[in-house]
Formats: sequence, C-alpha cells, structure tokens
Amino acid sequence: MSYSSDRKLLTVLIFKDLFKLQRKLPFNYEKAEKEQKKRLKALVESAYEIPFYKERFESAGVTPDDINEVKDLAKLPLLTKDELREFMKNEDEKGGYEFWYHDRTSGSTGNPLMLLFSPKEKAYNMANWFRVMLLCGYNPFFGKTMSPVSTHSQSGSQKTVVQKFGILKREFLDNSRSEEEIIEHINTYKPGFLYTNKSTLMKIALYAKSNGIEINKPKWFCPTGEKVDDNARKVLCEAFGNNLVDSYGTTETGAVLTKFGDMEEYITNEDLFAVNIYDDDGNLADEGRIVITPLYCTDLPIINYVIGDRVKSKKVNGHTVITEIEGRLNDYFKHSDGSITTYFEMNKFLGEFDEVLQFRFIQKSYDLVHVQCVKNKDKDTDIKDIEKILSDELNKKFKEKMNLEFEWMESIPPEANGKLRVIVCEV
Repeated sequence: MSYSSDRKLLTVLIFKDLFKLQRKLPFNYEKAEKEQKKRLKALVESAYEIPFYKERFESAGVTPDDINEVKDLAKLPLLTKDELREFMKNEDEKGGYEFWYHDRTSGSTGNPLMLLFSPKEKAYNMANWFRVMLLCGYNPFFGKTMSPVSTHSQSGSQKTVVQKFGILKREFLDNSRSEEEIIEHINTYKPGFLYTNKSTLMKIALYAKSNGIEINKPKWFCPTGEKVDDNARKVLCEAFGNNLVDSYGTTETGAVLTKFGDMEEYITNEDLFAVNIYDDDGNLADEGRIVITPLYCTDLPIINYVIGDRVKSKKVNGHTVITEIEGRLNDYFKHSDGSITTYFEMNKFLGEFDEVLQFRFIQKSYDLVHVQCVKNKDKDTDIKDIEKILSDELNKKFKEKMNLEFEWMESIPPEANGKLRVIVCEV
C-alpha cells in the first residue's frame, strides 16, 4: 500500500492498530515483553538499512544481531535533539515525503524540531493515545473529547469524516482566549475527557478559585506538556476533580508513561516503547536520564532518544517501574562549588505547603533566587510569615545558602512556548 493510500485510510489504520494493543489493566507484561522484542528486532533491522543509523551501528561495532532486548540498546550511541533535528532535516531535503506528516515540536528548548512520520507511524502514535484513554475507562469513540488546537501537529487540529457519525467527537479549545471564555467553552461543551497544556489548566483553575466559578468536571482530564508537581495536582484536582491522567511523552515519541488518579507508579506502554535509564556516567541505572525508543517508528527510526528529563524507578517482581519524573536537566539550582539541588529534594516539602498554590523559582545568581508565588486565599497566614517559612525550609534543602526574593501574583504566566518550568536556572 502506498503512503498516499495509507494517509487517506488513516482512521482505518488507527482502529486496526488499536485492536493489536493491550487495552486493559493490569497489562499482561509477559505478552507485552514478547511484542516488545519482536518490534525491537524489526526496528534495528530496518534502521541498519538507513545510512544515518548504519554509520552509528558501525561506529559502535554493533550489528542488528547484537540487539535482542531493551538493555542491548545501550550498545548504541545516544541520540540528541540536535542530531535528530539534522537527521530529519536531511531526509526532508531528499524529497519523497509528500504524503508523510510534517509535525513540529513546541520549541520548549528554544528551537522547534521538524519531524517526519509516515502515515503508518502516525496511526500507531494516535492509536496509542486512544489506548491511554481506554485504559482509564474512557471511551474516546463515543464520548466527547476536548483538546487544544495544535499548531505543530498536522493531525492535531482537524476534524475527521467519522465525527459526522458521532464517532471520535472532539471540540477544540483555544488556549489564547481569556480564562472566562475558556471556562464557558468547557461548561457549555461538557467534555468527558479534557486535555490541554498544564499552564492553561492551572490558569483557569486559579481564575475559577479566585472568582468562585464552578468548572464542569470531566470524567478524566490530562494536563500535557509539563510535569505535574504536587502543588499543581492539588489545584487542578480541586477544579477538575480527582481523575487526573498523568501522561508522559513528547511530540517525538508519543505517550510513553501513564498513571491515573492516585496510582503511585507509571505504566510503561512496553509493547510500543523501549525505555532505558542512564546515570551521569552513561551506565544503565535505576535513577538518571530517561532514554526512549519508539518501537513503532520503523520508517524513520528514533533510537535511544535523550529527552532531557530525569526519572526514578524501582523493581516490582523483577520489572522496572518508573516512580518519579523530574523536569529538564537544566531545571535545578546550581551552586558555586559545582553541586546542584534538584526539584526531587524539595518536592515533598513544597507539595505539603498549602499556603502557596503555585511556584516558579528563577535562579538569578549563586546566592539569589527570585520566587514567584500564588497565595492560597483560603489560608490566613501572613505573606511575611510565608516568606520566612519558605526561606528557612528551602535553605535546609539547598547545598549552599541562598537569598530568596518574592513576587506575589494572581497566576504565574507560562513562557513564550506555552510551558511553565518550576525551576528556571539563569546561572
């Protein structure tokens, strides 16, 4: 079948792919691992035929026969965002991708990345997202979904033919509208599944709280694009209900990890992804950088992709389970002696500090941090007392003493890319 035909039949391919994926919890991990190994083998064999990857295999002294399970991917070089950007750019310049999807990342690192997905790969990507909805008990085919208008995905802002028949009903949310307009849109449409970037959800949740406005609570809601810290979780669940879907992934990979409601660990969609964790010395570890390989991307593979986030994991019945996800590697406090303080180290305290609803820390120098805060108006604690508590407690976490200057706001605006990092290090 040609790429042109595949693209016209995208919805059919999505349904076909979804049928192959596990859609109930708990996963049959033995079955998932078997499928994972099968896909991994097909992926490396396909990649070896592509000059870019063949060179990487040969430079590492590796052939497809040496890659039989996920941990074997550590034999190959890691793939950086800049390398992926150059690979995709060079492929696009060769031509022949007329019927492929040309998607773009949001540019959270300052430079958007163009991605080429064949219709077959795009179908798996979308089927995997529908699988996430089904896993939490929501039926995307007959329910009502509300999602943002996407400016970087060619399939993320289009209504399909099947929607005319009441299938895969979706309404688009314009994040650029005012808080009041967005809330009115949600309350009028009453979506069963609401997903948009975390900054938008936080903005309207804080606005609703301050103005005594009730937001229609969907069956499930999913903040996307950013880590959901404990403070944000409290604010969001108060506004939208407790059924929060915490889904982790990127435009490049799709949804890799997911947890629902009060689950303590993330589910890894192992039938479609290979996930490894590397420590700072480049060795496989239980804590460190997460490295992802989408196993369904066999036309233009993305192998050993370094996302830039840190995670923690543990073993459960011999199986690796992700327990925590930290922000980008540059989202930590730097100290003059070369040491760092990460969000992991202060997360518990901040998550239990109810006087503040939202934080952003901007490190200006080795001894100065500008702290943006949104006060919880349900609490009577004086602002000066809050500032003293925060200064004292956070300096117990920092490796070196820091001065904190505070800025109190109604809500913290996202950055230009629409995201909001909890820690911004300018040192």
